[in-house]
Amino acid sequence: MERDNPALTCFCCGVCCSKYQVQMPLEEAHRIAATLGIGWEEFQREYLDPAWPGVRTVLVRHAGGHCLFLERQPDERVFFCRIQAFKPASCIEWQADLSKQDCREGLASWHLCVGATGCIEGAPSDIEEFDALIDALTRS
Repeated sequence: MERDNPALTCFCCGVCCSKYQVQMPLEEAHRIAATLGIGWEEFQREYLDPAWPGVRTVLVRHAGGHCLFLERQPDERVFFCRIQAFKPASCIEWQADLSKQDCREGLASWHLCVGATGCIEGAPSDIEEFDALIDALTRS
């Protein structure tokens, strides 16, 4: 199946969450800590990067090569955000797209690529498996 639209449903590959360290305003960090039911000092110690001064903004810590809130699923090509329902605004604003290098790298774990026409290409069985994931993600 060919996809002719460069826009794409996020397929939870985790590449963007591995390359990008989320920066957010202090107010947003306080909101996330409160939603998690964690005190501010504990949230700072456990979830924020101590290398960032945190005067107006903070950085979410990375561990294991990716955002602390990213959790590998049984299918090791899929990662879910533990704070998806209340994640930072910068994460909400980021949109998956076939023109983005991160998404193209994520497709490689499915043995897929973006061809010269801008469509996802690969073996029919790999495309079928990928499409099943997209269907499952859009249903949930």
